[in-house]
Amino acid sequence: MTRSLLLIASILLLSGCRPDNGGLIVDRDENKLFLNSSTGKKMIVDLDMCTDVDDACALRIATALDDDSVIDLQAVTLSVTGPNNLEAVRGFLLYDGKPDIPIGRSVVDNEPHESPYWDLMAEYDDGNGDVYDAVRLYRKVLAQTDSPVDIVTTGYTTNLEHLLKSGPDEYSSLTGTELVRQKCGQLYVVATTYPRGHCNNVHVTFAARKAADYINRHWPLPILFFTNEVGGRLMCGGGLQAVDKEKKDIVTRSLLAFGTHDGRAAWDPFGVWAGALACGEATKLGFRRGNLEIDVATGDNQWTDNENGRHFTIYPLEGDREYYNHEMDSWLIKKAKL
Repeated sequence: MTRSLLLIASILLLSGCRPDNGGLIVDRDENKLFLNSSTGKKMIVDLDMCTDVDDACALRIATALDDDSVIDLQAVTLSVTGPNNLEAVRGFLLYDGKPDIPIGRSVVDNEPHESPYWDLMAEYDDGNGDVYDAVRLYRKVLAQTDSPVDIVTTGYTTNLEHLLKSGPDEYSSLTGTELVRQKCGQLYVVATTYPRGHCNNVHVTFAARKAADYINRHWPLPILFFTNEVGGRLMCGGGLQAVDKEKKDIVTRSLLAFGTHDGRAAWDPFGVWAGALACGEATKLGFRRGNLEIDVATGDNQWTDNENGRHFTIYPLEGDREYYNHEMDSWLIKKAKL
């Protein structure tokens, strides 16, 4: 290597960047799901943490799975905005012993701008959060990874839309779509209703509808959707509330602040739990393949089963819902401060 090339490499390393080699980091069939069950696989969790309290359960499950090296939680990004939601997430991560996890600020001003549990989480904030624009954080994590990064998004997919549309920056010479194709593992999306209907994450605002339609059509790899009629019928947090007699844990307090005393519908925690476990044997899930259409004007969606379809949905193999409820609550309780 010449002296000039050595100098360039040194500058890139000192600045936290590194040159992209432009190649795939894993040999994969881009027509199939990439269900990575490797110990400590890398993951980003993208939350709409305010619209419902199930996001608090989802984030707790993510930090508990990170503790046990089921995943390596690389970042937490938000798809909503608010006066102290970044402080709330930082406070939660500090409470759960994760001070080094960076936080991504929503790139779109999605509502609502308030939540009944932000203030109590923000009590634990130290003002030292490592905060980025969400797309910039995605690009940083993907550019610097040497192994596939799974993504679980539990809310609006606006950050992912803007990631795909992003161009080269200080982290990578690749476009957003190229970064996704080369560095992403599996994208798990908590959204849509099978076979037809609507859900909050798609229909609530025009920006949400446009983003969901965009990633559905342009994400370069198969997406696995955790649809509304599965996770929405499950519950999470009730077991924690039952054992937390003094109501001290931050998740218990968040559930109570939201107004629930026996758990909440498990849309988001179910997505994080099943995605982290790569929909393995413990999750007892099956898959349907099909094509998804989203009406941008209304947010309504329709699935058409097709063995060669672009994307996938899940369905439960276990008829007893309590099985799933217990599995999720066990992760909440395991890490709770009682």
